[in-house]
Amino acid sequence: MSDGTRIPESPEQQKLIWRRLRGTLRPRATWSQGIVGLLCVLLGLSIAAQVRQSDDSLEGASQQELVRLLDESGRHVAGLEVENAELESTLETLRSGQDDDAAAQEAAEDRLDDLEILAGTAPAHGRGIVVSIADPDGGVRSSTLLGVIQELRNAGAEVIQVGEVRVVASTAVTTDADGDLVVDGTAVPAPYTIRAIGDPAVMEPALQIPGGAADSVAGDGGTLAVATEDDVRIEATVELSEPEHSRVVK
Repeated sequence: MSDGTRIPESPEQQKLIWRRLRGTLRPRATWSQGIVGLLCVLLGLSIAAQVRQSDDSLEGASQQELVRLLDESGRHVAGLEVENAELESTLETLRSGQDDDAAAQEAAEDRLDDLEILAGTAPAHGRGIVVSIADPDGGVRSSTLLGVIQELRNAGAEVIQVGEVRVVASTAVTTDADGDLVVDGTAVPAPYTIRAIGDPAVMEPALQIPGGAADSVAGDGGTLAVATEDDVRIEATVELSEPEHSRVVK
């Protein structure tokens, strides 16, 4: 053979060659492939059995039983929907209640801050005036100083401090044995400084009314000056005592 290709000379040789070729091309299964295949078969059989069992249970049921099962399923779904609606309503109520409680707590805290300022138990700051009363001869009387404080109250002063003493509803202005002015038991040296938080446009003119506070101070030999400030700071506080005779009406 001139082209170098070998051709079987007998039919027996051709059959042997074909057997060897089929053996070479035949796929060889490994142990791992066999195990995977077995598992796939078992899984398929299990699924088929479950489906067949389900079908058999439904196929064997009467129309009345099928209707009953459908009705029970419907009632179960309806019950879940009602329960879900109740839970959502409860959640909404809780959320609303939390918001209301938070708002009420915030309002209560703000109100408490206001009451503490008005009662004199907390420091305060804000727009207001600073009143300076010079008393070179020591002639300013306690009634005159009290009149200045009262005029500031009437003009809308929210917080007042005389010297280092916080002025509250029970504040008393007196004179000691040496003739010095005393505010709630604390001597206040001249010049007297009064800090008041409120509307300066109202308080300052109120002190300058003819025959009012400024004229009373001048009549005692002193002088009264007023300065407007954007941030008057009052640091003095008082301690509240327990009421002895009064009780809250409920």
